[in-house]
Amino acid sequence: MRKNRFLIVFGFCLVFFVMSFYLGYKLMDLSIEDKKIGQIEDIPRQEEIEIVREENRISPNTYIESRIQYLECGHLVTKNELAKAEVVNLTREEFEDYLSKNYPYLRLVSFSNTKIVLFGEKDHLCQEHYVIGEQEGYVAIFNIDENGERVLYKSFKEYPISLLQKMDQDKLREGIVVDSEEELSNILENFIS
Repeated sequence: MRKNRFLIVFGFCLVFFVMSFYLGYKLMDLSIEDKKIGQIEDIPRQEEIEIVREENRISPNTYIESRIQYLECGHLVTKNELAKAEVVNLTREEFEDYLSKNYPYLRLVSFSNTKIVLFGEKDHLCQEHYVIGEQEGYVAIFNIDENGERVLYKSFKEYPISLLQKMDQDKLREGIVVDSEEELSNILENFIS
């Protein structure tokens, strides 16, 4: 008899457990479906979605890297600098327009709000060279400016070129291009010693 009572109580508990599990599952499932339906109604239709694309603009922290190939000497000179105030907030198209008006020899290689890369070619020597030449009949040293023009650096008034041989005078009138200060002092030594 005890065994029968135990089986009845056990069976009743098992049925109660299964029913409560089933009922809880159904109630939670309905709750989840209600939330999904609410979320779907909150999403706008495809026709209503407007995609906003922010344009890439130059910021005050944008680095501009310009690479200039000097054709006469073959050097590639790279300069990195922060964007100037006059180009801040320009878009790619506006910056390309700015380049064509102000720096026609440069072309845009890459553009982002963090870094801009430019490339250009110039048909003269870069500023890393010196030219030993003649100024008003005397031996002189010239620097090269941004536009490839010779700018007088130093004139040796105590060394007129008329004291040199004809071949050396012609070389100085034409100009002797040197690549370093060491080479400059070696060649000058030959003319002013």
